[in-house]
Amino acid sequence: MIITLTYITFISLARVGTQLIQAIFTEAVRVAVSEWRANVTYEQVLEYLARPGDLGRELQPAIERELNSRGSSCAEVQAFAWAQPCLTLEGIFRPDDLPDTPIDFCPVPEAEGTVIARVTAIACLAAINSATVSYGSENGGDLFVNLVVFPPGRGKFTVKSADKMSGHTDGVTFPLRGYRDPLNERIAPSPDFVCLSALRNPKQVPTTVMPLDHLMARLSQEHIDELQKPQYIIGSQLTFQDGMVEILGDELDVDDAQLLFQMNGSWWIRFSHSTTQIADIDHKSAQEAMDALKHACADCAIAVPLQPGDIALVNNRIALHGRSEPGSEYGEQTRWLLRTYGLEITDIDPSQWHEGSDFKLYP
Repeated sequence: MIITLTYITFISLARVGTQLIQAIFTEAVRVAVSEWRANVTYEQVLEYLARPGDLGRELQPAIERELNSRGSSCAEVQAFAWAQPCLTLEGIFRPDDLPDTPIDFCPVPEAEGTVIARVTAIACLAAINSATVSYGSENGGDLFVNLVVFPPGRGKFTVKSADKMSGHTDGVTFPLRGYRDPLNERIAPSPDFVCLSALRNPKQVPTTVMPLDHLMARLSQEHIDELQKPQYIIGSQLTFQDGMVEILGDELDVDDAQLLFQMNGSWWIRFSHSTTQIADIDHKSAQEAMDALKHACADCAIAVPLQPGDIALVNNRIALHGRSEPGSEYGEQTRWLLRTYGLEITDIDPSQWHEGSDFKLYP
């Protein structure tokens, strides 16, 4: 009984510590962004949004000061964010003055609510040393996109937007940071963070998060060994397919891919339920390991129903994420998230940017 009570006390204190850091980070960013917004015009904000690197560099010192005044720092928050499969920052911005929910990925409508959501997302990522980035092969390289239900008539996009989404990492055909694509060194790494900003969620449709450490606990050592072998094929995700053809001449497939990686004493993952398969159909142990991973995802999914004004930073290295079914209703006041990506860009080669852009990665 003493051991049980001690364990419960430890877990409770850890949870309180997590909530405290989240609350401090949330308040520091909210104050810094609010003060910055009060001193710029709407037109100036739009100009800054076209230069997210400059905006992040301008906001980061103010966030540092706010964190310092609360006994924390950007370095501490960065370390904390890298230990969390998903960092949820509740009520970090006010989604005021919104139009009806759009019915396509792009463009993001210009309104005070979408503007402050985007500035706040860039600020959050800058505070944890991540640049806000996009990929030219996805939605034309727009830095922020709408995650919404599409109306009838858009084929696969309509179906996929209204259905549940299984566990995956974003940009799954791109190499992990620290690696290069073996056939094309221009291809940039996949993002470190997927940043979701909630504008509307009337039906409380949750984002689902599958922490990698939870998945690993449900895999045998044999499964873990198999998932580290270069014996899988990964295909382009739907939102990247057309852009890949336009830029590369064909969709990007990765042959001889591994799914699990040991990185600096921890585990990282790349995986998509819908686009990953074994390279050799006769290799049963590879298939069994992937099936075990899929079953673990189903067992480990944590529901995160984002409220308007919340931002979630999903760690694209140590978690998979998905979504419950939002249903077929679209437009008007239906569910609306904005999505962008965060990446530590210190080692990005100049060739891995699209020419003339400091946020759009290749391809």
